[in-house]
Amino acid sequence: MASNLAWRALPITTLTVRQFMGGKAVRVVAALSIIPCLFAGIYLLDTSVATPREFLSTLFLDVLVAPTLLPITVLILATVALGNEIEDRTLPYLTLKPIARVRIVLEKFFGILLVALPTVLVGLALTILIVSRADDGEQRLGRRFPDEFALEPVVWATLVSAGVGVIAISAIFLAVSLIVPRALLAGIVYTFTWESLLGRFIPGVRLVSIRHYVQSIYVAILDDPNVTIRGATSLTGSIVTLGVASVVALLFATWRLRRMNLE
Repeated sequence: MASNLAWRALPITTLTVRQFMGGKAVRVVAALSIIPCLFAGIYLLDTSVATPREFLSTLFLDVLVAPTLLPITVLILATVALGNEIEDRTLPYLTLKPIARVRIVLEKFFGILLVALPTVLVGLALTILIVSRADDGEQRLGRRFPDEFALEPVVWATLVSAGVGVIAISAIFLAVSLIVPRALLAGIVYTFTWESLLGRFIPGVRLVSIRHYVQSIYVAILDDPNVTIRGATSLTGSIVTLGVASVVALLFATWRLRRMNLE
């Protein structure tokens, strides 16, 4: 009954989720989402290199998650949601129905989020859970980890910043898939050049980098003077910036869909 109601209320979203679940993309995304867990397991072999909070923050901010893994994981789904419809020539069937273009875009967007958010966040939560084992009965320099090494703030910082990042990346690359034929390839190039490479060494790039605002949200929520990034934007500024970027991307996707030649 609930499934039938969902189908009637959000048919395109339901169809999108089913397409994801039946395809290879979701399996690739699931595999990528557990990569941080492997790093966490390696950390447990020698926890003397850093405290759990230091390790998790470094892994999220600099080594893996925000610079590379998060954008790649999400853009895989975001670029195929409408991109596959274009390649398979099934998009005209959606647009021929009496459904507003904005509804098609929003339902595709919701479908991406319904798959990407739980997959990414569960992977990160499992990573934190694995790392938290380092504190079970272990002594560090002859004493237990003090309160300032508690992982609860890391949990909130990780899940909130990653969640906002997923939303922004989903919206932006959903729009990109309507203007770039090979959007997935373009997204991967963007991630490794703009976000991972140029974003590290050219200060001005961070102002137009999703990574920068995700990192800023993380350090603002964590509120640890030992965990910072250069030129961090405020929590409110970061959320507003990514929120505005997401809305603009969805509006652009709607405009583009209305003017595409689908014949």
